[in-house]
Amino acid sequence: MAGIPVRALRVNYVGELGWELHCPMERLADLYDAVWSAGEAFGIADFGTYAVNSLRMEKAYRGWGAELTNEITLVEADMERFAAFGKDDFIGKTATQRVKQAGIATQLVYVEVEPGDCDVHGGEPVIANGKAVGVTTSGAYGHYTGRSLGFAYVEPRLAAPGTTFAIDVLGEPRAATVLAEPAYDPGNERLRA
Repeated sequence: MAGIPVRALRVNYVGELGWELHCPMERLADLYDAVWSAGEAFGIADFGTYAVNSLRMEKAYRGWGAELTNEITLVEADMERFAAFGKDDFIGKTATQRVKQAGIATQLVYVEVEPGDCDVHGGEPVIANGKAVGVTTSGAYGHYTGRSLGFAYVEPRLAAPGTTFAIDVLGEPRAATVLAEPAYDPGNERLRA
């Protein structure tokens, strides 16, 4: 692009058909300028990480360092579909199989939170029957869907869609309901456009 070697990957983190452009770091500013120039006629605009976080929450995309850590297996993160246990050994295979066989103590859930004057940020306690049963990992207001959304690790008995519990947001208990699918484009139609 514009004489710059680029690797274009058809992936995104916001729930729409999109591309990531990778180029040598020393050419990044030139690539940005070229893309900006080409996009001006189409209303190109910059956006920040809070916008990206809002969009990824609407799509129920997990985040590295929040929902996904080196302390959590794919089984606990509700991403077992990405583990190919039939493959030869890979990093984490034995530990993940051990957790699967022993049973999990915590399960990631995607929730809609009762609206208020702030949203889940991460680190808020999850409460059921007056007892702490988990913790949130991240959250945001979904501007497109108009919903307050979040992720939390909870006791597995609370992971079924439709289950409700409370999340303590700035000292105020807010009702949260486990969702079965992403709030935005659950069928991935926009990604296949």
